[in-house]
Amino acid sequence: AAWLAVAPPWRSGRPRVRSLAVLPLQNLSADPQQDYLADGITEALIGETAKIRSLRVISRTSVMRYKGTKKPLPEIARDLQVQFVVEGSVARFGDRVRISVQLLDAARDQHLWAESYEQDLADIPRWQSEVAGAVAREVRITTTPEERARLAGRPVNRAAFEAYLRGRYYWNRRTVENIQKAIEHFRAAIDQDPAYARAYAGLADCYNQLGTVFMGSQPPTETRPLAVANAKKALEIDPELAEAHAALAYARMYDWDWAAAEQGFRRAIQLNPSYASAHLWYSHYLSTQRRHDEAGDLSRGGVDG
Repeated sequence: AAWLAVAPPWRSGRPRVRSLAVLPLQNLSADPQQDYLADGITEALIGETAKIRSLRVISRTSVMRYKGTKKPLPEIARDLQVQFVVEGSVARFGDRVRISVQLLDAARDQHLWAESYEQDLADIPRWQSEVAGAVAREVRITTTPEERARLAGRPVNRAAFEAYLRGRYYWNRRTVENIQKAIEHFRAAIDQDPAYARAYAGLADCYNQLGTVFMGSQPPTETRPLAVANAKKALEIDPELAEAHAALAYARMYDWDWAAAEQGFRRAIQLNPSYASAHLWYSHYLSTQRRHDEAGDLSRGGVDG
């Protein structure tokens, strides 16, 4: 990959960074249909940086409201209560993608580091891990051997990765029609890469939603076993996948297996503290247990990061 790096010297006395927001990457492609790619890479980069447990990373739910905003960066940082911000852009040309990212000291509105990559779509998962590691270095956070191993990840088939991003794009637009589209894309990802844990977790999320009173398109007796089976398959492949733990916990909650549900939600949040869905679903669980104060605190924490 071709890249350009800029990293000004650290000034003495600069506080260690503990909070970060990854703002929605801009889609600079000529085709607006590539929004799914920019949104998907944003979400994945949030997930990668969140693997560094000593860094508080703001959730996707909170940052996506700033998509396309003209609001000054210092104001966004104050809204989100973060010290540093990652922003950038994505442009696709066939199977090649040009991605530019920069790290900014939000309080000072000052650039600290920037990189630009041009690479194959299949290399994006590796790129996300590289950026997460680079951000940790720039903000002077030392990653543990366990975190470095998790950031390394595994190679992903290009078609599988693209199908997965499309699946998440539709899943985040919660209508029955969009959930059905998401299922098609997650299945396509699995067809291309049968060991793609995230795609199985995506299917589990879809089946969980189709069986809720909000969707009501299929009876829970049909959808819940499919959610459990796919979440378990994801965890067989990747036991530390937060999305899979949360999906399985969600299904267990509706099976009234309270102990398993709480354990799963706690594990998901431990693995990815910025995963807003895990926070929200756990808050629902706590409400069912009449632990309303905990539920309110957690729900606000999940939305705010």
